[in-house]
Amino acid sequence: MLTVKPFKAVRPTRDKVHLVASRSYVSYTVPQLRKKLHENPYSYLHIVHPDIGKSKLHKLSMESRFALVRKRYEDFLEREYLKRDENPSFYLYRQTKNNHQFVGIIAAVAVDDYLEGRVKIHEQTLSKRQDIFTSYLDATNVNAEPVLLISQPSDVLRNVYSKYLTQRAEYDFTQVTYVRHELWCIDSVEDVQQIQNAFASQDALYIADGHHRCASSAALCVKRREQHPQDTSAPHNHFLAYIIDESNVKIYAFNRLVKDLNGLTDEAFINRMQEHFTLSKTTAPANEKEVMMYLNKEWYVIKSKNGDTIEAQTISDKILSPILGIHDLRKDKRVSFMEEPRGLDALKHAVDRGHFQVAFALQPVSVDVLKQVADNNGTMPPKSTWIEPKLRSGMVIYELK
Repeated sequence: MLTVKPFKAVRPTRDKVHLVASRSYVSYTVPQLRKKLHENPYSYLHIVHPDIGKSKLHKLSMESRFALVRKRYEDFLEREYLKRDENPSFYLYRQTKNNHQFVGIIAAVAVDDYLEGRVKIHEQTLSKRQDIFTSYLDATNVNAEPVLLISQPSDVLRNVYSKYLTQRAEYDFTQVTYVRHELWCIDSVEDVQQIQNAFASQDALYIADGHHRCASSAALCVKRREQHPQDTSAPHNHFLAYIIDESNVKIYAFNRLVKDLNGLTDEAFINRMQEHFTLSKTTAPANEKEVMMYLNKEWYVIKSKNGDTIEAQTISDKILSPILGIHDLRKDKRVSFMEEPRGLDALKHAVDRGHFQVAFALQPVSVDVLKQVADNNGTMPPKSTWIEPKLRSGMVIYELK
């Protein structure tokens, strides 16, 4: 039985939400961040990146930076850019991108569901990154970026959502990325109960995006329970999540780019690959079901000699590690990743400009495969999936104290 509950969110005022809500800070370069902060005094980036001034990046200790994050957050509350809701609510959120509508609910999910395996993972986390974000949550008591979870289809949830989707939204704005964002607050006792019961009847939720955020929230909960075991109703016992029907999510591949051939010539590299694969040149790469390689201004179709499906793990085990010497995708700076929606032309351009020597265009995994891996307690290689929707930070904030 899953425990999903409403909460009193901190949110931007309706007139400022389009200015406050931002992409995840990790998607910006330092110059881009500086430009955003200079142009927009309301951006949530002012809270999460208080260490960037008008002309330079200030070198602060982690503790000092986190304390400054908290101070900036309190400044936004004092100036009423952000306000606390009076009633616990679920937050129905619809994102429209390229004519596709993502519809789901922003809620607080029990940490125990994660700790006891009902919120399932398909990717391992890095302990250092997890520890840093745990410290961040502990110091700031603010979580503004939901974990993306996928759930089973539910007629009950669809019926509840449909009542609100025809009403005027609390938020309705489109930003320069041509993505439309709409949000409705659900605080009706009857509707809240129906939503909670619908999730309680499901066996599991699956993490689509946000493994580190989820693990960090759980680590914080365990830490605070040890300090205050009697405080079982405190906010840290839940984490912020956006839950979407599994049929509504979009999973794309994460393509690989490598800076060099590990000292090999093109010919030697291809010869090594042909131990396991057949390579066929193609002038018009258009088959979306084929794994591709781009090398020296040529596209190749890659097929396994034994007929097996070529997955991200295959590329790591048979090419990146033994031939190119890339053994840790998370740490090796010779490998980079590009999301599939940017297209094959973007991969080609990156290699042609000389930034990389070879690129691999992979195939996305299905929702069924992702769930199967999670159900079997397995994991995928890092950067195996690029999953949409991507939510804006600072639109719905969950306070941990």
